[in-house]
Amino acid sequence: MHRLPRPSPAFIVALVALFFALGGSAYAIGSKELSAQPRCAAGAVRGIALITGAKTDLSGISASTYTQAPSLFGYRWSCTGKAILVKRDPQAPQGIDVKFVGNPSSIAIVSSAASGVANGGSVARQSDGSFLVVMGGSNAASGGPWQGQWNVPFVIVLL
Repeated sequence: MHRLPRPSPAFIVALVALFFALGGSAYAIGSKELSAQPRCAAGAVRGIALITGAKTDLSGISASTYTQAPSLFGYRWSCTGKAILVKRDPQAPQGIDVKFVGNPSSIAIVSSAASGVANGGSVARQSDGSFLVVMGGSNAASGGPWQGQWNVPFVIVLL
């Protein structure tokens, strides 16, 4: 009759560690202590809007009232589920105010959505909770300097 080899101390420690690792994971899943991150929590993406300035000349929108016209957006989402509004900024040349209603975010990044064209932009939080976005680029045909432009589509992401 053949005897089983005696287990080493390292093998016993490994088995105990495996038991506790599997047991802890099973307990956490069974007790539902693992919860999803709240939609508007700090560190989560809190809002996205694709403003399609190439399809709609943004110079034609109102500087006095916000609009949520679907033709202005290629995509839009806010963690609050509330409206996303845009208007021309009356103080900033070629500036667009984007407001995510009820959204607690104070951080935003902006990027050009134009393909094949080197455009840039800036974004700044306003006192009313909106974000001022100014997009532009160089007039490559004439070699001109950077200038704000109304027809540059952009994506704004709130964090």
